[in-house]
Amino acid sequence: MPKPSSPVFLPDNEPYLGSPLLKLFDDTIVKSMAIHRQLGARTYATDLSPLQIAAAEIIPQGVSIALSMRELIRQGYLFSAGILMRPLVERTGMIYYLHKNPDAVTFWHNGWPRKSQPNFDELLDLIMPSSCDEEWKAALELLHKLVHSDPKTAGYNSTTRSDGLRASAAGKELNEPIKADAISAFATRCLDRLTNISIKILGAPSEQIY
Repeated sequence: MPKPSSPVFLPDNEPYLGSPLLKLFDDTIVKSMAIHRQLGARTYATDLSPLQIAAAEIIPQGVSIALSMRELIRQGYLFSAGILMRPLVERTGMIYYLHKNPDAVTFWHNGWPRKSQPNFDELLDLIMPSSCDEEWKAALELLHKLVHSDPKTAGYNSTTRSDGLRASAAGKELNEPIKADAISAFATRCLDRLTNISIKILGAPSEQIY
């Protein structure tokens, strides 16, 4: 475990280096970026459909959020990384919703009123379609609570000090592998789904990428 005094962590000394779930997140990022580098060139075409235009606007935002979460995990800012899970769900779920409901694409381009958009529960359903009710409800409650000042979020930025006491972290959390794994796993799920929907909407890459 790196010393808390390390001001900036690098890929060779970051606090959660060696976590299998973080490694899976990294592998998913590499695959996603390789695919999107190829698909990105297609978004400059002049004959894009309204859905493809929406995808070219929504999906890069989601990928950027996922990359931001990865950097926050590297630096030990797990609470902030956790907060970004909700906007990642919103982007991922929205492009799946538009793909599933073509009539909604026009409304989205016309400045869809927030109250008439699909609610967050619907978007989460599209991210976690095969999850059990217990897992889905736990994720929903956490994602709702994290973005607000709520006593139930206090545990999500608590950390163990060097003397063994628990405290609310105002900065880096360097000894919370379970929390880091949970964020990594969730971000991996969303990023993988973003990559898959990119291929569906924009077409498969010209060569197979592993």
